[in-house]
Amino acid sequence: MISDEDATELYNICKNITIPLMKFKDYGPDKQASRMGRSQQFGNHRSALLGYVYKRNEPRSKGKQLSAFSIKQPHLFDCLVRISEKYFPEHKWSSIQLNHNLTCTPHLDRHNNGPSIIFSVGNYTGSNLCVENTEHIIEYNTHNTIVEFEGAKYYHHNTPLISGNKYSFVYYA
Repeated sequence: MISDEDATELYNICKNITIPLMKFKDYGPDKQASRMGRSQQFGNHRSALLGYVYKRNEPRSKGKQLSAFSIKQPHLFDCLVRISEKYFPEHKWSSIQLNHNLTCTPHLDRHNNGPSIIFSVGNYTGSNLCVENTEHIIEYNTHNTIVEFEGAKYYHHNTPLISGNKYSFVYYA
């Protein structure tokens, strides 16, 4: 469990920043499959990537660099690093996906390199994480609760958001 104090700090940071709106872009039927992004898959939504990423339009030989959103929002990034060090120090992550009020359809995180950690904060109801293993679907309430799951191995989605504001954080290896 994330403490109420840590969850409140993170929630207050998130509600006072602008999280980019990811808009659907239609690339046409010939390019659609190769350009399928989160906005095409989940519709318009607010999200940002924090942590260490390969920069667009730069050779991968330069290695991973701190994301633009992490540089723009250092207070948020520092808070997320502190939370990871406090609650799951053994999890070696490289990037963090921040989603605001996202309802996602069943999908695999095909670029994952091991288990992911997810938790969420806010004043919301609904929007539980569902992980589909070979036998059944397991539903998790991630509100202030850390859940580890294999996003590349098992399809996962979340139930609809009923009300309120939810900020979820997925730490990818």
